[in-house]
Amino acid sequence: MALQHPCNTVIIGAGPAGLGVLAALRQAQLPRVRLLERDRIGASFLKWPKQMRMISPSFPGNSFGAPDLNAIVPWTSPALSLGSEHPAGAAYARYLEWIAETYRLAVETGVEVSRVDAEPDGTFRLETSLGHVRSRFVVWAAGEFQQPRYPPFPGSELGLHTGCIRDYEGLGAGERVIVGGCESGMDAAIHLSRLGATVTVIEKNIQLYRETNPDPSLALSPFTLDRLREARAAGRIRIVGGAEVQQIERKNGLYAVVTTKKTYVSSGRPLLATGFSPCAGPVAHLLEWNSEGYAVLTECDESTLAPGLFVAGPVVRHGAAIFCFIYKFRQRFAVVARAILERLGHPTESLDIYRRHGMILEDLSCCGEACAC
Repeated sequence: MALQHPCNTVIIGAGPAGLGVLAALRQAQLPRVRLLERDRIGASFLKWPKQMRMISPSFPGNSFGAPDLNAIVPWTSPALSLGSEHPAGAAYARYLEWIAETYRLAVETGVEVSRVDAEPDGTFRLETSLGHVRSRFVVWAAGEFQQPRYPPFPGSELGLHTGCIRDYEGLGAGERVIVGGCESGMDAAIHLSRLGATVTVIEKNIQLYRETNPDPSLALSPFTLDRLREARAAGRIRIVGGAEVQQIERKNGLYAVVTTKKTYVSSGRPLLATGFSPCAGPVAHLLEWNSEGYAVLTECDESTLAPGLFVAGPVVRHGAAIFCFIYKFRQRFAVVARAILERLGHPTESLDIYRRHGMILEDLSCCGEACAC
């Protein structure tokens, strides 16, 4: 089945980025906007380990001009909706569902987008499980949780990526080695140590203290530091910094993790806390990629190769500015929405609410500023 009339915009992905951009466009009452999701709303959050929590705190400061850090629209607060400062993945997925229901954001679930092509007339043709869809603009907002990054060393297939864990209780106690000491690695170490495991975390460039870098995208969050200090006091977490893993081997029913310092033994599969790769699937060929594997974008988060294709979510990068947290990438929803509205000759005044609530960031020169204390 082919779409009879072209869309103004098709958004791909029903996570916080996709819903956030859709909410901004709906605020402007833009017609013919579709959001396509291959799974369900908040699917990535539903795949989080049961024990995992959001590291950015939720707090209902909206009425005093300080929007909840985990809110995706200015006038909502997960802290109030969920009654939690650090929501679990399943809880945050409920918040996203409530956003869709409350603001009547039409989401078409179970729709797979297999390819997007730029047409000579300036529109895009999307190949979907529902047939062909034509749209003037496309917003890629599918996130990156669905693409775990596996390290290139031999034997990495013997490890278990933290993105594939649903419940740490099922991993048992004993000796456990974790490759990677950033947020996901430390989070795994904390949960395993609480369950009685003895954990060795291996990180070649570990940063334990925020004062080494003011950007929480590059250093451990205060939430993790607090929990880590408490967990380490029990004596079951060892952190090995400055070591690089060379390979993983299976020997006599155990796992040997060979590093540049020494070999560490794990009774269970070593955990790979090695992050996620930027995922662009059906639009990857329409984006220019830099040497670090991230899309090169214009000042309004648009493809440099295919005008009209925008990117939203944690994969957005602008130089040293990393937009991987919700409170960061939500600052770009109104930027993308305004670019689309302006090109369609549609009024943009409705987006002023994002500026009044401090949820639009256009001057990136302020990113990375250090705090005085």
